[in-house]
Amino acid sequence: MGIESVLIEKNFHISSGGVSGLSIGIADYLHVSAGFTNLCIKALIFGVVYYFGGTLAAYWTLVGAAITGVTMWLTELTGVTLDWPQWLAFGFILVFAKLPIGLLVSKGYSIGGFTAIAQLLERHRGIPLPWSLTIMNLLAVLAMLVSHGLVSGMLTAVIALSAGIATKIWSEAAKAFFDQRQVRAPMFR
Repeated sequence: MGIESVLIEKNFHISSGGVSGLSIGIADYLHVSAGFTNLCIKALIFGVVYYFGGTLAAYWTLVGAAITGVTMWLTELTGVTLDWPQWLAFGFILVFAKLPIGLLVSKGYSIGGFTAIAQLLERHRGIPLPWSLTIMNLLAVLAMLVSHGLVSGMLTAVIALSAGIATKIWSEAAKAFFDQRQVRAPMFR
């Protein structure tokens, strides 16, 4: 997820939403590292998860957040860019960006972003995950709009506002495929 966020989302100024999209927009606007920004935002989310989700949820959220934030930072340091048409990047993000998140959600985990908060809202308040993700993803849309303009904001809006549904679809597909083979983690369930 961290590599995809930098190589595709940051490079093409289109986000799939979430904390990664928010951190890319903020980082590009402020001319700082997206990986570092991602870790700072996820540190705040870690506190929320710890308070409302408990120690086990907080531990695995911290692990996921650290892996993605550090991976984003290291990918930025490589300086590698892709030379694709923007429409291809848009299609890739739209279809596949939420696959890793869906795999984690299917087992009760997250990478410490908006999905972690959405899982807690679903568990404690009964708010469906797609709804809360859609609302939180408006922050990433705003960040991309401010940092990269109308086209980036509109393309991000299309993807980010469907991200909750995409996460749920990938999660359900992963459950159907993996549930026969593994036991689900009790974190956000």
